[in-house]
Amino acid sequence: MAVNDPCQSRQLERGLMSHQHFCYVASHYWQCEGTALRNGDVEPSVCVCVCNLPLEGFDHSGCHENVELLACAEHREEEQRKMEDAKREYDRQRAEFGFDEKWTAMKALPDGPGKHALAQEIVEWLFR
Repeated sequence: MAVNDPCQSRQLERGLMSHQHFCYVASHYWQCEGTALRNGDVEPSVCVCVCNLPLEGFDHSGCHENVELLACAEHREEEQRKMEDAKREYDRQRAEFGFDEKWTAMKALPDGPGKHALAQEIVEWLFR
């Protein structure tokens, strides 16, 4: 497979180097040595560039936007708490809106203005 990405043609000879991630929980950069624990995982995984090569061992100077947004170890539990809180709030709002009932009703309606109006209401709620 031919790839024109400049970083895929130049593997570094000097070995591993650290790279940065951005902790979006506390708005700071942090250093990584090639693997990181991602949300929901139990084991760290290799950090990969947008060009699909590992961040370590390759020259990614030609790649763009190769900083992964990832909570650092210090803020990982806070990230998990915030995600759980957001999920609970979403579930509460979903029930309050009656999403499941409206979705079921919309799916059962024949094509026409009634189905369109209900679909529009659902879409507007989703993208509020």
